[in-house]
Amino acid sequence: MITLCAIFYVLIIWLVYAVLKIKPRPTNLGIFAAIGVIVIGGIVLFWQFSAPTSSQVVVFRYTVQIVPQVKGHIAKIVAQANEPVKKGDVLFEIEKAPFQYALNEATASLGVAEKSVEKLKASIKVAEASVSESQSKMAAAKADLDFKEDANKRAPGAVSELILAELRNQYAASQAVVEKMKASLEESQLSLEVAYKQVDLEKANVETAQFNLDQCTYTAPTDGFVTNWQAREGTMAITFAIAPVGTFIDTSQIGVVAVYGQNVLKNVQPGDRVEVALKNHPGEVFSGKVANIIAASGEGQFVTSGKLIDASSIHSSGKYAVKIELDDEALAKSLPMGTAGMVTIYTDSGKPFQIISMVTVRIKACMYYLNLM
Repeated sequence: MITLCAIFYVLIIWLVYAVLKIKPRPTNLGIFAAIGVIVIGGIVLFWQFSAPTSSQVVVFRYTVQIVPQVKGHIAKIVAQANEPVKKGDVLFEIEKAPFQYALNEATASLGVAEKSVEKLKASIKVAEASVSESQSKMAAAKADLDFKEDANKRAPGAVSELILAELRNQYAASQAVVEKMKASLEESQLSLEVAYKQVDLEKANVETAQFNLDQCTYTAPTDGFVTNWQAREGTMAITFAIAPVGTFIDTSQIGVVAVYGQNVLKNVQPGDRVEVALKNHPGEVFSGKVANIIAASGEGQFVTSGKLIDASSIHSSGKYAVKIELDDEALAKSLPMGTAGMVTIYTDSGKPFQIISMVTVRIKACMYYLNLM
């Protein structure tokens, strides 16, 4: 459209000055110049706001640093660098023997703790029987004492004071035995509660040891592939994020992001139709839609620190990123990270001017055949 308008504009000037023989003067030259600037500038302005175009496009994927949860020597490597794997496929294995020993030890300790519970349960039964027996003896001593005291009341002197004193001592002794047996029973019950807690602790130790053993086998978190594969059999894998053994590329999700000036995004809404030309697919144009506008920029983020912000370091390029969803899911999954291209967004305003972007994106797609750098 811009080209057509420019041709039409040049044609009018030719007709005025060449055909109609109007003498060029500062006034009419200024008028024609102003008309040209206004017409061409207006078209460009409406075009940019109705169908903004960006060549700052990149395909990104999420990555996972491969850091095992347990430390040990790598015993076996299964995955090969840059070869696709499915979620759950084994990538590598760490030497399992030390962790198997820890599991065996924890399992044995759990068995000992469970036997201690059984032993304390038996001790409680013995203590309960002892309490019952001592209570029976105390009741018998009380009955004998009551009988002798009653007989002595009916017939004073029938029972000597020495015998009564002896019976009272026996009854007091039986009461003490009952209290002792009850205390012993309570102690056994508390010991049983402690033993139950010990069993819970040992179960937790077994679960931890089993978890550590399971972590010796590192599996793929999602569909994807491993790159920057540093793992070698016999090397030590550690649990620090600063020393990953490789990088896992998640191919189950993909993102296409284009960068635009904040002003031209005025009319852009999620769901707007887009067309994408990709450098690794020259001559082709793919359709999609706007997923969302990432209305945030790292240039506006201040990091908390003890140092005051330097005003000269505050700046912004005035751009936002727009996330794009391609209609062709198979294509989206096959795109490599870092793929570059061009994106045009078609808004609901100024549709007659969008033909410019439609032509531009197709010319760009064809130009990728020639752009060898």
